[in-house]
Amino acid sequence: MRNQYMAKVLVHNKMVTEEQVNAHWGEITDSMDIGQVLVQAGILPQAVYEKVLAFVKNLEAKNAAAAPAAQPVAAPAAAQPAAAAPSRPTSAMPAMKTVGASPAAKVDAEEEPALQIEGNNIYGESSSSNMEVETVSGLEMTSISSFGISTDESVAEDADDGELPRRFAVATGEGTAVEAPETLKPIMNLKKMIAYARKFGATDIYLFADRQIVMRQSGMLFPVTEQTLDKSRLTELLTEASDGFADGYKFSVGKNFSKTFGLPGVGRARITVTWNDVVPSIAIRVIQMESATLENLYLPAFCGRFAELHSGLVLIAGPTSSGRSTTMTSFAETIAANRPCYIQTIERPIERLLQNPNGALAQKEVGLHVRTGIAGIELAIRDGADVICFDHLESMEELSLLLQAANAGVLVFAVTEGNNIHALLSRLLASVPEANRSAFANSLADQLKGVIVQHLIPVVQNQGLVLAAEAMRVSSTVANMIRKCDLSQIAAAISSQKDQGITLDDSLQKCVESGYIEGAEAWKRAYDSRRFAAYRPAGREA
Repeated sequence: MRNQYMAKVLVHNKMVTEEQVNAHWGEITDSMDIGQVLVQAGILPQAVYEKVLAFVKNLEAKNAAAAPAAQPVAAPAAAQPAAAAPSRPTSAMPAMKTVGASPAAKVDAEEEPALQIEGNNIYGESSSSNMEVETVSGLEMTSISSFGISTDESVAEDADDGELPRRFAVATGEGTAVEAPETLKPIMNLKKMIAYARKFGATDIYLFADRQIVMRQSGMLFPVTEQTLDKSRLTELLTEASDGFADGYKFSVGKNFSKTFGLPGVGRARITVTWNDVVPSIAIRVIQMESATLENLYLPAFCGRFAELHSGLVLIAGPTSSGRSTTMTSFAETIAANRPCYIQTIERPIERLLQNPNGALAQKEVGLHVRTGIAGIELAIRDGADVICFDHLESMEELSLLLQAANAGVLVFAVTEGNNIHALLSRLLASVPEANRSAFANSLADQLKGVIVQHLIPVVQNQGLVLAAEAMRVSSTVANMIRKCDLSQIAAAISSQKDQGITLDDSLQKCVESGYIEGAEAWKRAYDSRRFAAYRPAGREA
C-alpha cells in the first residue's frame, strides 16, 4: 500500500499532478517506489520525497499497531502497560477534514503532536475509522486525498471473483449534438474530435504521443492537426473516454484493452488502447449512428433472401474492418421491420444500438451482461429467441451451440474470420478433432444456409470504399461437399449457381471493370491471384 498512500499524499498536497503519477506508475519496481520514480524523473525534489516517505512510514506503523487492537482476543498481562493510551473521540469526522494538534495536547514528553484524518482508500471508498498520524514539518496539509489509480492487481481481483460489473446500462451517446469545429486542435476535448470525425466522414481516429492527430477516411490515413499531441493529453483523453464505459471500467497503466463507450452528443465509439511502457496509443472506431439497410450495403441481390429464413445458420466473414458487424445488424433490423419476432444479440462488445418495432430485442455484451459467449447463447435459447445474432465466433464450442439452436428452429447470424469461403469452411472443419469431424460436418451441412465474405476496398482516387463480396446460398451440391469434408471444388460450385452465388474473384473483376478499384487491389485480395497477374505491382511475386 506504500505507493498508493504516497500517491494520495503527493496529489492532495499538490506536489505532483494525478496525470504525472499515472504516467510514471508503470515504472514502479520492488526497489523503487512512486516517489523515487518521480524524483528520478525530475518532477519531485529529493527533500520533499524524504518528508513524504517519513509521513507514509508513520502511517504504515499506525495501521500496523491498530490491527492487533481490533482483534477480540485479550492482550497478555505483560502487554497491558504498552497498550495503555489516552482515549480519543470516536465520533466520525467529515471526509477529507484535517485537524491540527493543539500545543495544549502535550501532556508529557512521550506524546507528540498528532492529527486525525478521515480519508478515502485507494479505491475511493469512504473510510469508516479515524487514523492517528504524526504531523510532518514542511507539508502544507498532512492528509490523504481521494486520489485513485487503477493497478493490474485491482483489475485482477475484480476478474477473479467471477462477478459481472454492477452497471449494466449501455451508454447511448444521446444528447444535444456537439458542434464539430472547422479546424481541429490537440487541446480540444474528445467530444470535439469525434464530432469532427463524423462531420468529415472519418471512420477511425488515431492518437499517439508527440504526433499529429490522424484520421482514416475512405480507407486512407490523413493528419488532421498541425500541432502534435502531448503525452499528458493522451491520459486526459483516455480519462474522458472512460466516463462513457458502461461497466465503470477503470483503465490501468500498462494493461491493453478494447471497449465501446458513449459520450453525450457524439454517439458511440470503440476505443482500443495499447501501452508503450507508460504511454498509451489510442485508436478510436467511430460507430455509425444511422441504420444501414441491406440495399445500401450493395451485397449480391440474393443475400437479401437470408432475412426471410426462419431457421438455420448464416455466416458473415471477412478481414478486420470489413463491415461484418454492420452487415449482421442490418439483417437484424431488416427482420425486425418485416415480421414480429424476438431477437437477441451477443456481442463483443455492443456497437450500434438497435430497434425492433414489431417485437422484442435484447442486446447482450459479453463481460457486461453475460460472462461468456457460451452463456449468452444458452440464455438466448432458454429465453426462446427467434433470431440470434452472434458477434463474433471465438471457439468451436460457440459454433456447436449455435448449430444446436439452428437445429431447434432459430435463425442464427454469426460473424467470424475468413478471406474467402474455401478458407473459412476449411478452417472450421479442420478445427474439429478427427473423431468428431464427420458428425460436425453433417450438422454444418444441414444447418448452414448461406455464407457472406466481404472486403471493403478503397475506390480510385480515395473517393470512398466499395464492397467486394464472395457469397452463396448453400445448395445440395455444396452441402454434400461439406459432409464429405472435400471443398476442393467449392469455387466451381459457387460459380455454377449463377444468381445464387458469386466468387470473390468474380466480384473483384466486376469492381475493376467498372472502374471502382485499381487492378492491384484486386490482385492483393484474389483467391486466384493469377487471374489478376497483369495488375501485379512491379517487384511483387504472385
